[in-house]
Amino acid sequence: MKTWTQEERGFTLVELMAVVAIIGVLAAIAIPSFMSYQLKSKTTEARGNLAAIKTASLSFQAERSCFLSVQSQGWPGSVPLNGAMLPWPTAAATPSGASLCINPQTGAPGPAVGTFADIGFTPSGPVRYNYYLAASANPTQTPGPVINGCPNWPNPLGAGASVGPTGGFLAQALSDLDGDKKSGGFMISDVSPVVDCAPNVY
Repeated sequence: MKTWTQEERGFTLVELMAVVAIIGVLAAIAIPSFMSYQLKSKTTEARGNLAAIKTASLSFQAERSCFLSVQSQGWPGSVPLNGAMLPWPTAAATPSGASLCINPQTGAPGPAVGTFADIGFTPSGPVRYNYYLAASANPTQTPGPVINGCPNWPNPLGAGASVGPTGGFLAQALSDLDGDKKSGGFMISDVSPVVDCAPNVY
């Protein structure tokens, strides 16, 4: 009577090392791509909020005949580092109560500096970007900010015009999502859509 035996065989050391090497190569390729996609997904906040700021500014201009500036340091007041989420300050969410831009009774020029709440903009929660809004005495030159050509980039927008009537505006979102000490961000104006001022810089 014949007895059949099955030879038991495991993986060799070379085979195991080859598998580990393949997994390492795949991880080296996949992890940077994943981090890049993650950073890109965080930029949707800035794009959405800048579009909302433009809508609010245009509505404010239709009602008050001018565009508004906010405090020069922007809000929430500093550029968040490493993608940290900062709460939206109460000061930015509170209307100034001032008679802004043009006195509707006399037509005399008035102040053109207020808060984001004055134009009706408040983000839905904490933010990863610092937001600036600067009105200009003259209309914005077409086409407005363009890729690799945002005004004053990478510096923040200045204080903007302080007295109405104003003819244009720029809004900016700045952050350092990846903590590399380089500013990434976006701009929008009354004559342009949202523009990535420094593509692939976060």
